[in-house]
Amino acid sequence: MAWGAFSFSREGRARLAAVLRALLIVQLVISLLVVLLCYNASFRVMSLLKQVHRLTVYLFYGLIVVHAYCMKLQYTSGLRLISWLLKCPHWPRAALAARTWLISGTLVAFNGLLVYAACRGTLKALMKELSSSLRIGIAQYLTEPTWKHLMDTMQIELSCCGVERPNDWHEIPWINLDFLNEESLVVMKLAGTDGKILPPVSPYSCCTPRVLAACYHDPLQQVNTTDIVEWRGAWATGSPLPSASLHTRGCAEAIRAPLARALLGLQVFNVLVLLLQFIIVILAQLLRTSAIEAVLSGDFDGLGRGWLLGTLGPTERASLITKAEAYVSARAEISYRRVPRTYARYS
Repeated sequence: MAWGAFSFSREGRARLAAVLRALLIVQLVISLLVVLLCYNASFRVMSLLKQVHRLTVYLFYGLIVVHAYCMKLQYTSGLRLISWLLKCPHWPRAALAARTWLISGTLVAFNGLLVYAACRGTLKALMKELSSSLRIGIAQYLTEPTWKHLMDTMQIELSCCGVERPNDWHEIPWINLDFLNEESLVVMKLAGTDGKILPPVSPYSCCTPRVLAACYHDPLQQVNTTDIVEWRGAWATGSPLPSASLHTRGCAEAIRAPLARALLGLQVFNVLVLLLQFIIVILAQLLRTSAIEAVLSGDFDGLGRGWLLGTLGPTERASLITKAEAYVSARAEISYRRVPRTYARYS
């Protein structure tokens, strides 16, 4: 019993195939946009994180690229299958090939949601590890040149300071007494028993270029004989200049923002792919069944009734196979008759 039946002529099936091809091309474009969007939105961030969490970065990009490649294979094979359904509807394996292609396409579409969930979980774990890694980087800022280069590059390129906020540089001990004048009264007051101090000092990479004024990032060194009154007044009177001259957001938020945009784009595109796949399943089912019905009627180029749900009965299936074999035999006989025969005479 068949449900959702519609009749299509040869021209109708051709128009239906044209719509299917357009949808498949849209799917191919979407698969390309997924890769480009995720790459452009997160490349600058990922290039920095690659120095710390290389495996996680490769896993994130690998999931997206493999999924996009599966989409490409699926939809390019669909273009060939549509041509077969139009030119060779009598092919006995057309129904099996079309059904297999529809099932695999649906699985690829749902796999996009799984890829999104996997990428979301991967980035969530990455952000948790990144917070700890950046705190280690702040603590080793003056002892490890690699961390110093990474933190400075990250804070300058991403316009951020600290891990969660700029005050992280004032709360994480990263300056030892060996780098300061131990006889200074200020240093003696700030020094702890472990040999580390927590001064209100931030690296110069925390300075923002948006403020057309001096950067108040190091009160221990930014005092001299010419402007000592200006510097001390800025910190003593609660002036907004010290905080305004530094980047206001932390590096964790600066990293999270482009990755969140990439995830949002991945989610939107995958939902769109799933909706388009639903339309493709309906149209491909109508095209396949209409072509089969035309074969059963004995006119391969004539009117055929397509349906959405249901299957052929045993009698109709046997008739389809018989007529398909007869059609193939007739075409072979016609081709044989068209071959010119030459006779050689021997004397």
